[in-house]
Amino acid sequence: MESLGIQPIPFLLQALNFLILLLVLKKFLYKPILQMLAERKKKIEEGVEFSEKTKAEFEKSEKKREEIVSKARADARKILEETKKAAKKQEAEIVDEANVQAQEINARARRDSEALKEELEKELKVKAVEIAEKIVEKVIKESLSESAHKALIDRKLKDVSGKLKA
Repeated sequence: MESLGIQPIPFLLQALNFLILLLVLKKFLYKPILQMLAERKKKIEEGVEFSEKTKAEFEKSEKKREEIVSKARADARKILEETKKAAKKQEAEIVDEANVQAQEINARARRDSEALKEELEKELKVKAVEIAEKIVEKVIKESLSESAHKALIDRKLKDVSGKLKA
């Protein structure tokens, strides 16, 4: 080795120094760096795991929220439909009640009208009889005797009263 310009003792000392340097570096530098990298890797894995758990919980809570919103919408639709049905029922009841009242008013008006009509007809018949009597009286006074006159008036009164009863 000396022919190559390498001296064995300094070479061995250099090699020994290099090995000591490697051991010192391994113990004080590589191990802490590797340990720090392992811890960093562990923290990253924990972060990823936490992120996945959080994401799963978020998705679960989002799904639950959607179910709650969906149920609330369904309940709102149901309440709205029930309200509409109740309103239609109430409307029908009001219309029916109004129809009943209108029929009652119409019936009362018909009864009143019939009563008034009958009363007016009776009054008219009475007036007609009175007028007829007066006319007959005048005509008969001029043309008939007193006894014939009474017989004619009685007969006419019976006819008129018979017609009034009918």
